[in-house]
Amino acid sequence: MTVPKRCEKFLRSHHLLTSQYDAEAIQQAFLKEMERGLTPEGSCLAMIPSFIQTPSMAPKNERIIVLDAGGSNFRTSLFYFDEQSTAHKEYFSTHAMPGIEKELSKKEFFDQIIEYIKPVLGKSDRLGFCFSYPSRIDSTRDGTLIYWTKEIKAPEIVGEKICANLIASLQEKKLPVPTTCTLLNDTVASLFAGIATNKFNLESNYIGFILGTGTNTAYLEANKHIKKLRPLEEKGTQAINIESANFNTFIRSDLDKAFDKTTAEPGTHILEKMISGGYLGNLCLCILKMAASENLFSPETQRILENTHTLSSKEVSECLELGIANSKPFQEIAPNDRDELMGVISEIVDRAALFAAINISATMIKASQAKVSKQFCISADGSLYYKLYSFQEKAEQYLKNLLSPFNFDYSIMQVSDAPLLGAAVAGFSQ
Repeated sequence: MTVPKRCEKFLRSHHLLTSQYDAEAIQQAFLKEMERGLTPEGSCLAMIPSFIQTPSMAPKNERIIVLDAGGSNFRTSLFYFDEQSTAHKEYFSTHAMPGIEKELSKKEFFDQIIEYIKPVLGKSDRLGFCFSYPSRIDSTRDGTLIYWTKEIKAPEIVGEKICANLIASLQEKKLPVPTTCTLLNDTVASLFAGIATNKFNLESNYIGFILGTGTNTAYLEANKHIKKLRPLEEKGTQAINIESANFNTFIRSDLDKAFDKTTAEPGTHILEKMISGGYLGNLCLCILKMAASENLFSPETQRILENTHTLSSKEVSECLELGIANSKPFQEIAPNDRDELMGVISEIVDRAALFAAINISATMIKASQAKVSKQFCISADGSLYYKLYSFQEKAEQYLKNLLSPFNFDYSIMQVSDAPLLGAAVAGFSQ
């Protein structure tokens, strides 16, 4: 939409207009941080190696146990790939994530997982585990939990290795123990799911991108470029978890900084707080309240905004799709304020789409340095990317513009059961 002049003046004064951002310069800054993150020097991007080499092909008709721990759910299944490399799922079940309902001890936590996986134990000696919580992955393909997110209450697990403890618990109970266990996060799993969906066609580059409650990106990097891992077999490639939520080397507005101070962990996840579903609604509300304090709206609208304490990304989507007059949060807004209010929301969503495109495009450019190919498959997942009204269309137009100098051929796909499918591919790559 065309931003009303008074609204544009307010947004410009706070460096919030999408047009005020030099997208190519930010893209280059993102690339620089990726390169620094692969060195011992480090950067705002953690660039966490997965130690999972690029899989060439999954064994035919061989089962693997796959687990997915993320959010409030814990899912289990068996997967196998047929002669045409098509994935099949068996014994699928969904349970409450251990520690979501009440606090659990270390023993209780792993005992609960074992109860969930008993139906598939002994049906394979391989296990792939998509574990979507911040973890430090090591060369054994195990991961040490750094801290819990998403309200999981199991404090004794922090600092513990996930696969090692699961195997020890199985041994203690004299239950069948997988001979291999591979831990990975959901973004790396999304990348591998793209490879599987593309029938293991390794002529292409692959990107995993998630934009839901949070955001992250993964890609395949040449081992020779991972200078912080030495000694390292220089041949081959492996998946890198960028932790792109933490990108922060760009000029932020004063209102982004003010909003950051209201969050649980100020100074962290800077990019995520500008674009993801867990923050975007309340960021819009914070900016609207500042606009009201600067007299962009009538006193009546200012009172409504002051009495609005939270705004979800779903409600933002409703405003964009149905209009201010027909959206729940702002039905009482005076007619002469609706265009300005819509202008603020629309521009903040537009800016988020631009930064998502910057993230993806920079990752594609970096991936092309590891594999000389102009073919890309982007496995994108996350509710905000697909469900926030007009977001996907905006992001992909910005992506097209940012990539115009590179002549890349790319497709964006949404893969069903990406965490489980990606865990199966990762588990078979060992």
